[in-house]
Amino acid sequence: MSFIEQLQSVPLFSEMTNDELRTLEQSMVIEDYPDGHQIVSEEHINDRFYVLIDGEVEVTHEKDTERGLQRISTMGPGSLIGLHGLIGHNRPIVSCRAKGTVKAAYLPSAAFNLLYQYNTRLPHHFQTIVAKQLAADYRNIVGELREMMLADND
Repeated sequence: MSFIEQLQSVPLFSEMTNDELRTLEQSMVIEDYPDGHQIVSEEHINDRFYVLIDGEVEVTHEKDTERGLQRISTMGPGSLIGLHGLIGHNRPIVSCRAKGTVKAAYLPSAAFNLLYQYNTRLPHHFQTIVAKQLAADYRNIVGELREMMLADND
């Protein structure tokens, strides 16, 4: 399966035209990461936006030194990683580590900024992707908070 076909299978990219996907493909770098590789860290500002192509990534949050890492979720192919840090220019609130071998494509912040100013519908698509991803993340956070509150009441 080509990278463009893989992007088309991701719902957030499905509305892009083939030309837009080709432009995005030319702007992204595809890399393989070994098991345990820290893709995104809470310790560092993230300047890349990742699309997971193959493999799984474990998402964790450093609670505090006494409680250690809190496992948030496991993400698979088609997942987006690092979008918040890229658009907010701040440190992420979670870390993402390869769980087995992982293949991902990343878009550096400079390329993201250039594409965002591109004189096509790409900026509109990116705004839609950002809005949908933020809404999904918000729903997940509310669900996690609800579960934590229910667990505290037991």
